[in-house]
Amino acid sequence: MEGVASLRMRNLLQAAGCLGAFAVGACGGAATTSHGGTVVVATAADAETLFPPLGRALSTKTVTDVLFDKLAEIGPALNTVGDAGFAPRLAQRWDWSNDSLRLTFHLDPHARWHDGVPLRASDVRFAFSIYTDPAVGASGGEELSLALDSISVVDSVSCTAWFKRRSPEQFLTLVFNLVPLPEHLLGRTPRDSLKTSPFARLPVGSGPFRLVSWEPRVRIEVAAVDAFYRGRPKLDRVIWSIAPDMSGAVRKLLAGEADFLEQLPIDAAAVAVKRPDLKVVPYGWFDYGFLRFNLRDGAKNRPHPMFGERAVRRALSMALDRRLMVRSVFDSLAKVGLGPFVRAQWTSDSSLVQLPFDRAAAARTLDSLGWRAGPDGVREKDSRPLSFTLLFPASSRNRQRYGVLIQEQLRQLGVTVKLEALDFNAFRARMDKHEFEAVLDGTHPDPSPRGIRESWTSRGIDAASGRNLGAYANPVFDAQVDSAFALLDAPSAKARFRAAYQTIIDDAPAIWLFEQAAIAGMTSRLRTGPLRADAWWLGLSSWSISP
Repeated sequence: MEGVASLRMRNLLQAAGCLGAFAVGACGGAATTSHGGTVVVATAADAETLFPPLGRALSTKTVTDVLFDKLAEIGPALNTVGDAGFAPRLAQRWDWSNDSLRLTFHLDPHARWHDGVPLRASDVRFAFSIYTDPAVGASGGEELSLALDSISVVDSVSCTAWFKRRSPEQFLTLVFNLVPLPEHLLGRTPRDSLKTSPFARLPVGSGPFRLVSWEPRVRIEVAAVDAFYRGRPKLDRVIWSIAPDMSGAVRKLLAGEADFLEQLPIDAAAVAVKRPDLKVVPYGWFDYGFLRFNLRDGAKNRPHPMFGERAVRRALSMALDRRLMVRSVFDSLAKVGLGPFVRAQWTSDSSLVQLPFDRAAAARTLDSLGWRAGPDGVREKDSRPLSFTLLFPASSRNRQRYGVLIQEQLRQLGVTVKLEALDFNAFRARMDKHEFEAVLDGTHPDPSPRGIRESWTSRGIDAASGRNLGAYANPVFDAQVDSAFALLDAPSAKARFRAAYQTIIDDAPAIWLFEQAAIAGMTSRLRTGPLRADAWWLGLSSWSISP
């Protein structure tokens, strides 16, 4: 019999007329041919920067992806192996050498920077020098350095990328990580000053929209480029209206102050679906959430007294009923996380052996390690209580709910969890400085698995572009990941990824909590077309809104 929670969600989706629409966001409707109008997007997170090489947060990428064009874009099928299905962007076409180590791009001669200067092959070569310069610390820079030797200019609209080795995702590694940059504007800027340069706040891009203004923590406004080389966007303007938290973003939508919100909480979706002026659109999503342990003692290099021990982390993971938590927080709009990936990625494997929910076994493990319950029920070892602080962003209602559930379930094991909610900027700052014991973290991976290098291998611990904020390091895992990326055929690479995933699951540097779908909320006047699971904003150029 269908559970009450699942039945409630099913009724919500039936009311929205969107059953079966998770994968493609079919309820967005077909885009109309009308032009004009402004769409206001409600969000709870500001951009960090508008300089693509230094953007790591999803809130940054959402904006920079419409300000800057890439050479090519992943197609709707989300294939990342080879170049099949990739859509031409700045590059009209490309040619491979017989050995697949040389790739020549032929740029669209009509492409322009927003200041009117033609975009040329030298801008692609210049961008490669920026991304691979250690002084910049660019996101994706290490991937580019490992994969490519150089980029050379053939003529004004042709450039050649020279690969060091072949791999299943070598095309993706280049076109996804490298965003061409205007050499005429940045060529004389010192590399170590790019982060604080005026360009990082007021960039001149090449995409379908140009920046109008950015008022930090308030709004970001972009306008359509009338002479855009691939055709003018249908919308005139897009405004990201920044709320202090998710509740504030929801209020903007419900009050008619915003036209779109990418992720509605379930309770807000239940309200929106009853409103004739609003509609809810379920669609696939690439988010997964997890509890990240800091294996170091704060920002110090010494091991954490609890989380530095593998058996303790495994015991804490086994003490949590992850299925119950998913149902309690997300109803039927999420699944239990499997590891550092989402099921839609080509390297995912549902047959991986998970740590079981077994609180009795977890208690026996902690007993054997010397963490024994005292008179008050709290476990201690050498007079130190088994206690830690769990950080989470105050803007996330879902993570707050998870924090309360984790606190209660670990209390039953004799573990004290102190919850600390922070505003998003303070939360990110603490994480970036490694000043935490444990956090409720979340990520939006790319269709490719390559982000695992920055997020979980040892090379991502102290590198400027690294996101291994919990300092997990296992040479076996590192070798398995490197081997997977070095293999030429996808089946062999997937087998190596499976071995790597099993290693990190067994080591438990994190507790993989959930992989969620999403419900977008929008005004009924908005026509979006299908919402992509990996990046809903990539279709903004084709959106339209009725007067």
